Amino acid sequence: MSDRIIELRVENQRLKQQVESLEEKVLSLVGMTSIESSGGPDRKNILNDHLMSIIYSTKDQLNIVSPHIDKFYATELRNLTKKGIAVLIITNDRGAITREFQEIYDDLKSTPGIKIINNPNVRYLLVFNFNEAIYSGGALDKEALEKSILIVTIIREPAQLRKLAEIFNLMLPSFMRPKKV
Repeated sequence: MSDRIIELRVENQRLKQQVESLEEKVLSLVGMTSIESSGGPDRKNILNDHLMSIIYSTKDQLNIVSPHIDKFYATELRNLTKKGIAVLIITNDRGAITREFQEIYDDLKSTPGIKIINNPNVRYLLVFNFNEAIYSGGALDKEALEKSILIVTIIREPAQLRKLAEIFNLMLPSFMRPKKV
């Protein structure tokens, strides 16, 4: 009988360690995805602040999905390419963009280090790099984001970032999609 008690104690200890390990994993995921609001009188710059943070923290490549881009963000993206960081943008066709943003589109299209892919179905804002992603409604337009009340999802969890990258790649033309290994 005492051998069985020792066996159960060892098994109990092993299970406790597994539970603690699982708890640590769950706790490490807390805060990896957050949802907050942007806009309104008290929070009008929250989304723009997050976007600037992700732009400045990008080390390799910045990926963007946006219906259009304003002059403020176009300048920031050009500055990013001067540091040797690639920018890949998926946006609406030039003809679907209002006149005030067409000149900005043309300027970005001719900027070395920035690739623009046209997709007529862009209706949301997604900005991400290898460490973080921001998903929201709207466009990469500073004034419009200040005036709008939007739901902002911030993702830092690696598995979710990989999933976003897969979705982003599906929006690319087939010849630009990475080959599966």
